[in-house]
Formats: sequence, C-alpha cells, structure tokens
Amino acid sequence: MTAPSLPVVDVAAFATGIEHDTAAATSAAGRIDEIFREIGFLLVTGHGIETAVKERMLEQLRLFFALPAEDKEAIAIGRSPCHRGYVGVATETLDDANTLAGDLKETIDSGREHGPDHPEVLAGTPLHGPNQLPSVPGFHAAWQEYFDQAVEAAERVQRGVAMALGLPVDFLVDLPGETMYHFRMVHYPPQHRLPPAEGQLGCGAHTDYGSVTLLTDDGVGGLQVMRRDGTWIDVDVPDDHVVVNLGDLMAIWTNDRYVSNPHRVINPPDVDRYSMPLFVTPPFHARIECLETCLAPGEAPRYAPMVAGPYLLSRFDNTHSYRNEILEEHNRGVAQAYG
Repeated sequence: MTAPSLPVVDVAAFATGIEHDTAAATSAAGRIDEIFREIGFLLVTGHGIETAVKERMLEQLRLFFALPAEDKEAIAIGRSPCHRGYVGVATETLDDANTLAGDLKETIDSGREHGPDHPEVLAGTPLHGPNQLPSVPGFHAAWQEYFDQAVEAAERVQRGVAMALGLPVDFLVDLPGETMYHFRMVHYPPQHRLPPAEGQLGCGAHTDYGSVTLLTDDGVGGLQVMRRDGTWIDVDVPDDHVVVNLGDLMAIWTNDRYVSNPHRVINPPDVDRYSMPLFVTPPFHARIECLETCLAPGEAPRYAPMVAGPYLLSRFDNTHSYRNEILEEHNRGVAQAYG
C-alpha cells in the first residue's frame, strides 16, 4: 500500500498580526479549497510550530508514558469534571464497528486552561475547566510552549479555510465565544508488546468531530487515510510539516462541499509511536448551520442546524468508556489483560 504524498500548502500568509489581503493568501486559499473538495487531508508548512518546541514536547511524552500505570492513573480523565487527563489503553473505542476491544493507545487529553473565575466555568459549561497534566519536571513548560504554537497554527489554517469559503478571513477565528482547542498527546505501544486482538487497531477507523484537526508526530508512521474511492493510503509526516484534516462539522457548514475522511492508525510492530493532534471545535454555544457562501441558488441545506458543545459531548459519550459504565467494565478487563 504505497501512498502518494499528500498535497502541501504554505499557510504563512495567514499568520496573526499581518495583512491577509495578499496574493500569497489568495493562492493558498484556492489550493486549500481544491484539496479539501478532493480528499479532506493536506500537509501544511509555514505553520509556526518550531521543530525544537515539538521535540521538547515529544520527549516529555516519552518520559510520562514510561511511568508505572498507577502514576499515570493519578490524573485519570474520569477524575476530571471537564474531560481532561489520562486515558488508558483500550478505554476508548473510535471505530463504531468495533464493539469487542478498545483502541491500543493511551493519551493525555488537555485544552485551554480555565481558572475558577472563567465565565464558562462559573456558568457550569461542560468541557471548560482546569487541565490535569503530569507532574514530570518540565512537562508544564513544554506543554504550554507547544500548545501556544499549535493554536497559532490552527488559527492560520482557519483563516485559510475561511478565505477558501468566501468568508471574511477571521470568520472562524472570531466566532462569538471561545474556540475549543482539544490537545491530545498519544502513545501507541509497539505490537510486540501489546499484541492486538482480532480487528483491534492502535486507533480504529473514524472521522474527527470538529471543524479541523492539526497533527504532528515523531515520524514513525502508521497513519492511514481513506480516499474518496474507499482505498486506504499510508501517510508519512515529513519533517517540519503538519497534517491538517477536516472534521465532521465542516459538512454542515459547507453543505458537503467539505467532507471529512475516515482515518486510522496501525501500530508499528517494533517501535513506540507518539503523535500530537490538536482538535479544533467552534465555541461551545456556536450554532453550526449552512453558510450562505456554500448554498447555491435554489439549493436547500442538507443538515439541520446543530450547537457545537452538546454535539461534541455526544461524540465523547459514544467513544469514552469512563462516560459509559457498561463499556467501561468491558474495556477495563481488556486493559487489565494487557497489564
């Protein structure tokens, strides 16, 4: 299964604080539109994530995920009121068709830090609150540095997408409320250490939930994307490139002009794999409905409007065992079997 390279777009023209009405921005937006209509995945350069910052974050992940299970469980996501913390092996199932075993991965889920005085915390809005991050020395500093640069990269991509859709360049960045940035740090153990059950993958076939996702990794490989014709291709992430893909909400906004692609991860047989996706979802209270620029004369919206936050919660409920007691009991047994 030899994959062609994903197309590449330079998004430096959409950096924060510069003029975006330029030929470079217009050209990049045109390429984004063309690619997202065809496949829904691309690689970007000019994103603003420094290689040294990424490597420091990856090194912190190697240190944390090598800790004993009890140390990692001290920040278990089930202890969090806002879906932040450690997710153990086989306790999440992303492929709806796989009801027998969870994904062979472990993660730390995090997001923008919200203190007790944040308006959404005071209002009791779900998914807003404090992170649970490891106490490994240097982790917090590495996390903050990477998170800030990843959010800037996401804003560059969102400006490019907005321009591609004929919207004001800051339309997606400036939606009322606070964009939800769900930063996930993932460890895929090698298969010789955790042999998969039948049909069990590092990350089962799925589509992402929000508007766009940005991903960096350690270069080991394992990511596969389904093309529009149903064939799976292998995707490698070259140095200094970031993978960008569409989430499901874009189909509602664009009336299927942009449709998310299924993708999955096959754990490498003999090495650990680490990846760092940043999932971008509109503000919790944002109403997602067909954009005027995506509705042709005489055409009707194909989807009913949806509110971003409740929609995202429903997707988490379907995949995370700590939010479902029956699935949790089954997957706890799977995790214990793997030690």
